[in-house]
Amino acid sequence: MKTFTISAALALLTSLVSAAPATTPHEARQFQAQITFIGAADGSFTQSVPTDGSLFTIRPSSSPASMFLQTSVANLISAANPLSVSKISSQGGATCGFSGIDGSLTVLVGAQTVDVGPPQTQISGSCRAF
Repeated sequence: MKTFTISAALALLTSLVSAAPATTPHEARQFQAQITFIGAADGSFTQSVPTDGSLFTIRPSSSPASMFLQTSVANLISAANPLSVSKISSQGGATCGFSGIDGSLTVLVGAQTVDVGPPQTQISGSCRAF
């Protein structure tokens, strides 16, 4: 009985390995996720982010404050991204996690809008395609 079970398991494993595609499903699904950061008085910006699991910096591209040089890291981050974010929205296709300047951790799975608590500037994130 043990021999049959082991033989069946090996046959199943062999068939799965030989049927595996050359690229993993994750590699085929990589794209740029569209993430919208929403603050008070409907202030918002959208950023296209990689879905390969890499860490990225959050910064609105059109912020005039991003031109100023600051000496401390906190001031630099605040100048590059002055929006205090209260909600983060994703159009879907990825699981994303975001870190706030005051320690918030916000996770989105697929297409959804999630509250950031307490509202704060978001400094980094990471997304992985489904």
